[in-house]
Amino acid sequence: MEVFNPFLIGATLGLAAASIGVMRLLKNAARAQFVFAQLCAMAGIYVGFAIVGLDGKDFISRSDWTSFAVEAALMAIFVFAGLAALGSHRPWLLGALIFAHGATDFLHLLIGGSSAPAWYAFACVLYDAVVGAAAVIMLSVPSRPD
Repeated sequence: MEVFNPFLIGATLGLAAASIGVMRLLKNAARAQFVFAQLCAMAGIYVGFAIVGLDGKDFISRSDWTSFAVEAALMAIFVFAGLAALGSHRPWLLGALIFAHGATDFLHLLIGGSSAPAWYAFACVLYDAVVGAAAVIMLSVPSRPD
């Protein structure tokens, strides 16, 4: 599958729009929790791809474990940073973390070191940019009181 496929771009933007719609419907605290849940899922997916990439035969090579270790460390960083942002008075930082995750997606796109399909990193960069911007805006200026 071609990375810059119009169907892929449309589907990604459709998913981002659906996520933004859900954020719009939620009250402030639930909105921040929803963004945090997305951040956890985003980080966890790459760990899942690293696990799938492990060689399950008699021998698991060191390079397989390196990919898993890097992805697990990145996931831990995003989860703990997200927890800190969730507990702070600056929930918009969760949107900034979505952007930061987009930067790691971009690195995956450039180096191609992930076990993810070739199109996945591009779709994630696009999704993270759109949803991250919406999350920063929605979590900065509450539109619905709790």
